[in-house]
Amino acid sequence: MSTFSMIGLVIALLAIQLDPALTPHRAPKPALPKIDENACPFEGCQIGVWTTREAVQLFSTWGLERKPVATIGKGEPVTAITGINITFAPSEIQVTAPIADYGLKPGDMIFGYMNIGEGNFNAWFNGYWVEQFDGSGITAPDGSGCRRKCNAKLLKPSVTEWWIKIKTKQGVTGWTTDSNKFAGQDALE
Repeated sequence: MSTFSMIGLVIALLAIQLDPALTPHRAPKPALPKIDENACPFEGCQIGVWTTREAVQLFSTWGLERKPVATIGKGEPVTAITGINITFAPSEIQVTAPIADYGLKPGDMIFGYMNIGEGNFNAWFNGYWVEQFDGSGITAPDGSGCRRKCNAKLLKPSVTEWWIKIKTKQGVTGWTTDSNKFAGQDALE
C-alpha cells in the first residue's frame, strides 16, 4: 500500500470515529412521547414518489386532533413529503457482555428509540445519548437476531408510530401511518 493510500485510509478511519452521530454525549433521558421530525426510520427508507398498493386514508395531522381529509385509491402516485417518528415507549435492552465502545457492562440498560436501519437506532443509557447505536449484538426474546459476539438482549420492544405526510396528485396533503400500503418507500425493494 502506498503512503498516499495509507494516509487516505487513516483519514477515513478518523472521520468515522469522529462522527458525532456515533459518539455518546451527556443528555437526560428523553421525555415521552419522543418526536423525531424528518424521520425515515428503516434501512432503504426514502421520501419521494410512492404508489398506493391499496386504498389509504389521509388525516389532517399526525396529532391526536386529526380528522380524515381524503382517501387515496389503489394505484395512485403520490409524493411523500416528510415523516414523523413518535416513540411512546423505548425498547428496553439489557447488556449481557461488555460493550467497550460505549463503556457498558453486564446489567446496564439501553433504551432504544427511533430505528435508523442496519441494526442501528437512537439510544439512551447511563446518562448518555447516541444518534446511531450499533445494535448488531442484540438478541431478541425468541433467540433470533445476533448470531455471534452477542452482548445484549431485548427485554421489551419499543412502541412507535411512523406518520408520513403525503401529497396527492390533486394537491391534497395529509398524514398516514399506512406505509405498508405504498410501493416506493423502500429503495431496497
